[in-house]
Amino acid sequence: WSNPVIFPSGPHLVVPKGGALELRCHDNNTNAPSTVVPGGVRWQRERGRRLEGEVEEGGGVVFVRVQSAQGYHMGRYACINNNTKEQSSIYVFVKDPQSPFQRSMVNGILVRVGENLTLPCLVTDPDVTLVTLQTCDLQPLPSDLHYHYDPQRGVIIGNARKEYEGCYVCLGELAGATVRSSQYTVDVRLGER
Repeated sequence: WSNPVIFPSGPHLVVPKGGALELRCHDNNTNAPSTVVPGGVRWQRERGRRLEGEVEEGGGVVFVRVQSAQGYHMGRYACINNNTKEQSSIYVFVKDPQSPFQRSMVNGILVRVGENLTLPCLVTDPDVTLVTLQTCDLQPLPSDLHYHYDPQRGVIIGNARKEYEGCYVCLGELAGATVRSSQYTVDVRLGER
């Protein structure tokens, strides 16, 4: 047994906003093509997100088809073998020239002291580079604030502290120009859940 095969292959796919998105997946059972089982593989989105678009099956192949890709189609798509539970995945960027960072539905971030905190500064274009964090009022970041950037998750700040409260924005570089994300307000609470 081996992982399902996704087409197009590669770690990610870039689709223009409003463009067509098509993903295809089949079981990698090349030894015995006659043993293709209907319903052998299925598509799933990360974190329980709903699978948007048409999902079709035929001859052991499952498709996800979206006529006009929007920001909410962005993210990781996993193809799972229903029998072996093995999976392959691909990350889909929906490139928006008007908005190099995905517009966020949530701009207030609530976290408890000591927890990790994620600002969802997701780039719509993998060509956005040098993503950094800055305060909205251009004050220096708290001296003990450490973060790293993951283009598929955002800015991750470890071990939140009360002094991290405030307004932040993510900056990046695209084609030599500086681009900015939405503003995020961080609220750090004390105590247990």
